[in-house]
Amino acid sequence: MSKETSAAAQPKAKVELDVQFTVKLTATLLGICAVVALLLGAVNSVTKPIIEEIQAEKTAAAMSQVLPADEYQKVETSHANVTALYRAVSGGEQIGYVAEVTSSGFGGALSMVVGVDMDGAVTGVSVTDNSETANIGTKVVNDQAVLDRFIGMSHEDGEITVNSGSNRFDGISGATVSSKGVTAGVNTALSAVAEQKGGEA
Repeated sequence: MSKETSAAAQPKAKVELDVQFTVKLTATLLGICAVVALLLGAVNSVTKPIIEEIQAEKTAAAMSQVLPADEYQKVETSHANVTALYRAVSGGEQIGYVAEVTSSGFGGALSMVVGVDMDGAVTGVSVTDNSETANIGTKVVNDQAVLDRFIGMSHEDGEITVNSGSNRFDGISGATVSSKGVTAGVNTALSAVAEQKGGEA
């Protein structure tokens, strides 16, 4: 029998695991994971309040933009997709409402602020947070001239539609989904205000 055949016929040696090494390795990896988790938690606890404060400032600025007022008095609402609703008051008299609403665009959730006067007409629209595609959906959500097209619109002739119907909003070509998302947010605000006014009557 040749040496090659003899070597091939020999059984492979079993690899024995060092239990102590395995336990030590596992403990080390768990320790690393725990430290990383703690660090992530610490970073989140520091950054979360900052992010929330920045968002609150953006929302406050948007409220002043869509319907300037001396004060905004929060009211209770359970209307779907409305995160907050306020009475806008100036000179001691209510001049309208401001609604914080959410909707869905092409890139995901949209956060919006919509002003509505006492006649139920839009006074302004601002998108405070979005994930729309640059140079496509952003042509709708980041262009104030486009958002200002909603000013004066209401539900007097039914819900606002996109690119069709008598109560239409002319959307941006190539950004129909984003246009529909913003329009849905405006419709939500108008419905919430109408519901609130009905409850107060």
